Parts: sequence; C-alpha cells; structure tokens
Amino acid sequence: MIQLNPLDYAKVAPMVRSVPFNNLFARVVIENKVDGHVFVDDVSNPSVSLIVHKYGMALLCGSYENDAFNHQLVRFLKHPTVEFPAKYLLTHPEQWGQKLAALLGSVKLKVDGKELELEQENNAFCLQTQRINYAFASPSRLHDILVPASFTVARIDQDIYRKIHEVQNSVVPDHFWNSAEDFLENGIGFALLYDDQIVSASFASYIVDDQLELGVETTAAFRKKGYSVYAASALVSYCLTNGYKPLWACRRENIGSSRLAERLGFAPASYHPYFCMT
Repeated sequence: MIQLNPLDYAKVAPMVRSVPFNNLFARVVIENKVDGHVFVDDVSNPSVSLIVHKYGMALLCGSYENDAFNHQLVRFLKHPTVEFPAKYLLTHPEQWGQKLAALLGSVKLKVDGKELELEQENNAFCLQTQRINYAFASPSRLHDILVPASFTVARIDQDIYRKIHEVQNSVVPDHFWNSAEDFLENGIGFALLYDDQIVSASFASYIVDDQLELGVETTAAFRKKGYSVYAASALVSYCLTNGYKPLWACRRENIGSSRLAERLGFAPASYHPYFCMT
C-alpha cells in the first residue's frame, strides 16, 4: 500500500466514480474538500485504492487480486498508523465482500425477521453487516410533518453550531467538515430548538455536485421521542427547493435511522457489504 500525495488524488477518480452506489464520503476526499487518506497499489497506474474519510468511513474499490496489497491492507486495518483509521468500510466490486471477509475473519449479523442479532466470537476484530442506501421517493410525506408548539427550527449558524458540539458528540458537523468555518460557508443544516436548547440537528454530511447526504443527531435527553424528524424534514425541504438530491444511508441494524428515513419519504434502494472494525 502506497499513500498518495493529495495532489495525485485525481488518479483514482475514475475508479471511485465507477462505483454505482452512494460514496460521497470518498468523493469529498479525492476532490480535496475534506481531510482523509488515499492508498493505492501503484502510484502511476493504480488498480486498487482505499479512500479513508476523516470520520473513519472508507471505500475499497478496484482489483481484489493483488495479494501483496491485500496483505498490507489487512495489516493496516488491524494496526492503523495514520491519523484517520478506516473504521467503516464499503467495498466494490461485489467480489471484494467475500474476499475481505475471508482476509479479516469477520463475523456476520444474523437476520431474524425484522430484528438483527450479532453472532460474535470472543474478541472478533471485524463485524460484517450491510449498509442501506435510500432514495428519496415521496415528497408528499413532508406535508404531514409539523413542528410541535413550543419548538422552533432554525438554520445552523455559528452560535447553534457551537451549541450542537457542546451537547452532542456522535454525528456532528465537525466530524464531516474540516472546520466550523468550512461548514458554515459550504454546508447547510437545521436544528430543532426548545427553550434555546438543541433538541436535534440535521446537516449536510457531504455535498458533491447536486447531491447532499443527510446526517442526523438528537441530544441524549430528547431521544426516542420522535423529535429527529423535524430538523431532518427542514433539510430535505431545503434540498428540494434548492436543486439538491437528498441522500440517506445507514447500517442495516440501525432500525431507528431506517424508520426515520421512511417517515421522511425515503425508500430502500440498495444494500451493500459493510465492514465495521471493532
């Protein structure tokens, strides 16, 4: 594995753009919009690449038959030596799924009806699940989402951005953008407020061309009450008004995220192997 200089990221652009599912997290890295790392097998003519976003999202694409690269890949995943390790890994083409599962010794989720249950051996390194990509299908559902009395929805500004990061720590803009200034200038988001408190926030995790992927987080004290739909619906409405295609993706076992997506008008579009380093 050879780490590319950011000036050379364009060399893997054709490989990344050939991936048929949502990979905006990789696009923003190779387009030098957000910090990350790119690794290849050959600087001059790469046949395989690993793109790692600062949040830990990663895309492995290209040839799966380079044994030397594969050996180094496994060592890198198990013992990362860079600032941004790969934690959540998508693969393309399809053959990479079985190949990587064998290389990593991953364990899979067991599907039992609508619930998912982990079958895991002691000290398993990698969990193999699926990532669902959603497509927006039903704008009419937004008409039924009305902000309850005593709550307000506001666009994220510098003050709201600061408050979000004071009360939330999982899915927040700082993990997906290089700085507050970067997000406030180039991103967009909305927050649901109650008595000046941040209840929930929804923001653009990635924007590439006319596509915008949503991120959503609800403050711990307000979770499991259905509040996340209000800021998220404001962001979806913003997309429709301003010519963006809203995108949604989540792990298959994230039932809450799936239900929220469907309430907003998204429908499952495709399922992809997803490797999560434990």
